[in-house]
Amino acid sequence: MNTRFDTLTFSTQALAEITGGTVIRPSSNSHSGLVTDSRIAAPGNIFLALRGEKADGHNFIDGAVAHGASCIIAERTAEETMRKLPGTCAVILVPNTLYALGALGKWYLRLYNPKVIAVTGSVGKTTTKQMIYAVVSAAHQAMCTEGNYNNEIGLPLTLMQIGPKDQVAVLEAGMSYPGELHRLSLISEPDITVITNIGTSHIENLGSREGIRDAKLEMLDGMKAGSYVLFNGDEPLLTEKEEDIRARGLIPMTFAKQNPHADYLAEHIRMTPNDCTFDMRQTKTGAVIKNLHIPVTGEHNVGNAMAAYLCGMLCGMEEANIRLGLDAFENTGMRQKLIPFGNATIIEDCYNASPESMEAALHVLVSLAKEHGGRSVAVLGDMRELGSYSPTLHKRVGSLAAELGVECLITVGEEAQQIAQGAVIGGMKEDAITVIPSCDDAAAAAAAALLRKYIRAEDSDTVLFKASRAVALERIVNLLLELETKS
Repeated sequence: MNTRFDTLTFSTQALAEITGGTVIRPSSNSHSGLVTDSRIAAPGNIFLALRGEKADGHNFIDGAVAHGASCIIAERTAEETMRKLPGTCAVILVPNTLYALGALGKWYLRLYNPKVIAVTGSVGKTTTKQMIYAVVSAAHQAMCTEGNYNNEIGLPLTLMQIGPKDQVAVLEAGMSYPGELHRLSLISEPDITVITNIGTSHIENLGSREGIRDAKLEMLDGMKAGSYVLFNGDEPLLTEKEEDIRARGLIPMTFAKQNPHADYLAEHIRMTPNDCTFDMRQTKTGAVIKNLHIPVTGEHNVGNAMAAYLCGMLCGMEEANIRLGLDAFENTGMRQKLIPFGNATIIEDCYNASPESMEAALHVLVSLAKEHGGRSVAVLGDMRELGSYSPTLHKRVGSLAAELGVECLITVGEEAQQIAQGAVIGGMKEDAITVIPSCDDAAAAAAAALLRKYIRAEDSDTVLFKASRAVALERIVNLLLELETKS
């Protein structure tokens, strides 16, 4: 991602002050346009050398200079190499280039100072972020996180996309390890933080759901007193921290589908295959906001919509505009995308998967299958980063599939075989289960061919595809659609 730093110019000394760095090669030239990819560096750009898991930007400094970069920001460990750098390129050394990137993002955010809404949680971050963005955009100039730019690299780069007219920035904040959200919060200083839920994603790194909860609450560390924390009131791990949140000087606000003690409670949820309508009651006053509508199905999306409504309310929006924003919501990527397949329907939900999102998707599958009148078919792949919990959590998904009455189950991948075992334990007949132990290209082709023969399009089957991103389960969907086109 290139940034809008190309609309501003910086002296070498100004960049050093922002990043906390030391100038070891000064330059009288000004610099504009920050890049972290040497291949897209242009004359006058600032190249920031990041160390990644697969590549070290310090190894590509010569390439950035060859493309015309006029300033290099590098780590102090590279000082000797930097002093040997030919030409007149300015050089700034910092202790850590990742933290320097965060400092640049924070500086840029403060330059324009929009209201910041940060969204975190184990499941539903992106959908909730998109709903909030749809709502606030109905009354404000707004921007939001694109794609998966939700980590310590992506969030600062997102901040650098803020324009002078933007009034609201809706940011997604993801994490894998303790400390990450603490740093993201200090960078973004949210005015509103939304915590969607506490699940089991990254439990391998965090040890327990309590550990996950504590890591999510790090997002409050950069918030000023009087700021709002919106969270799922159906999650006891969060509600038990309500007084701690108040003790920080923050204002908790809860939304729920079940907990009658939450501040806002969803009631009379009505779903169709394409949308959902519900009422929202303010429990303290009894006031009811009737017939809120979202153009997406699934009861799990009701909580996301409630969070979006409350964000709009806290941004001073009128109810009519909030409703318009919810109606305008569009899901992104491979998230619960409905694809016609003859008379059948494919639910492509392949962007990512955790036990909680798997369970929500299975509920949607069974609900849609009942509406369409055909069978429910689940094609489920591995869920990653579950560590020692993996067998138990995969089996739990399979058991739920059996309990809900899923009529056909196909598992793809080594870990997903535990889903099949859980389904058998839950009472699903073995002849209704197909296990594909690998998720490589050959296995994907075999699965597509199997499904092409198996799905009864004339009977309006509903077929769910869901797995962790690494499985790339959409390959089967694409191959299946190709086979249908050729037939």
